[in-house]
Amino acid sequence: MLHYRLEGCGAPLLLVHGWGVTYTIWQNLVPLLKPHFQLIMIELPGVGGSPEVDLAKPYYPACAEAIEEVRQALGIEQWSILAYSSGTRAAEAYVQRYPQRVTRSVFLCPIYLTEICSLAVRLLHTAHPPTLTHWLFSDWRLHGLVRALGFNGRRTDYTHVWKKEIELQSLDILVRSLCELPGKGRAPFEIPGVPVLFVWGRRDALTARPRRPHPNHVVISADHSAPMLAAPSVAEVVIPFLIEGKQVVAAGSQRRLWLRLRDQERAQVRERDRLLNLIHGSSRRRFTLRLQTRGILQRREQRNKRKASRL
Repeated sequence: MLHYRLEGCGAPLLLVHGWGVTYTIWQNLVPLLKPHFQLIMIELPGVGGSPEVDLAKPYYPACAEAIEEVRQALGIEQWSILAYSSGTRAAEAYVQRYPQRVTRSVFLCPIYLTEICSLAVRLLHTAHPPTLTHWLFSDWRLHGLVRALGFNGRRTDYTHVWKKEIELQSLDILVRSLCELPGKGRAPFEIPGVPVLFVWGRRDALTARPRRPHPNHVVISADHSAPMLAAPSVAEVVIPFLIEGKQVVAAGSQRRLWLRLRDQERAQVRERDRLLNLIHGSSRRRFTLRLQTRGILQRREQRNKRKASRL
């Protein structure tokens, strides 16, 4: 069975980590979540202390089966899910297979890759000799990948923490969990009949968030390290949704929304003024034309009178 850890009390909430890291990814979110929920933090198959799954089975459906074993072992009737990064694909597989066991789900930094990142996954899938993958996922190269894709190139102590965790994982699992991403990370999410909230990082270099977000999409000011470096913003939108099904906008996003609405109102005012000026200008031109026409007629009439008096 999967390795898991319990914290807090309340409604059960399953936490699913991302690629190459364990449930330590939640260390900054746990203090914010555990007053409201009983947290069940799992480690996916082959990661941390969890056993690997049969190579003959597809990875993400096998993750769904392993997650269901945990639910049965804990005697939980229904739970909510908070999944992060590639863990959103494991949660998707679980919801597709056991929708009746899930009340609500939140997908944080969901894996819908940018085209260039998806291309890298395809190249890794077509040719990944062990020597190449070991070289790529080690030393300064792995550190560079984590820093560039996870933290947008920023310097932080968490970069070294993530790198060390990833290096402890099985290379086969790292490659397999990437190569078996649905559509190589470009497949749209399919969630049958379960309320779901997608939380995207505005500066996330790894994912391609929709240009026109759907009603159940929220954008926060964060990159792909959102669980660690933007935990308050994540909790601000996650907790109301999981408890009440209420969707809120993060504080930073509220200001951006207010500025956008203000700009729209100003643009409407400018357009209104422009139309009024056109209307008024047209009226002034017609009035001026009438005055000019009246003056011409008056002068013509005076000339005719003068001519008549001379005769």
